Amino acid sequence: MNGNNLLDDAHVVRYVKPTSRHEDGSVDGSAFRLRSGDNGLSVNWLEYFRDLTKAQQLDEVRRLSRITMRKRGCLAELGVGATKQYSPELTALRFVHKPLATENGYEADPSHSEITGLPQGDSPQAALIGDLIAESIQAIHPAIIDE
Repeated sequence: MNGNNLLDDAHVVRYVKPTSRHEDGSVDGSAFRLRSGDNGLSVNWLEYFRDLTKAQQLDEVRRLSRITMRKRGCLAELGVGATKQYSPELTALRFVHKPLATENGYEADPSHSEITGLPQGDSPQAALIGDLIAESIQAIHPAIIDE
């Protein structure tokens, strides 16, 4: 399914760093803005791990992550169809399956996907789209589970 759009009933999670969270625990729209030079936002497709429970799917995402997750960070869950339908400004978004190969000592991440169709930079349009995506979050999960 590499390169294919995820179906509207799919769910993805994006790691949100602590500095992109508000005091009440909600997520700031800046977590959903493209960095300079990026074409898409990294997310993980939960249903790739279809035979696992939600908790196990999230554990796999944490295990395969190539970024350092922080305790005050979180995994923000989006419903693909629900996010695109949240506002007319979001209908152009694409959620694309883009697995990562084994590389530089990292295990392959078959659930890796990207959100594309986002405006570049720190423009007012990019801020609006980021805020709308943040408003469409369906669940917030801990980035790190205490053992």
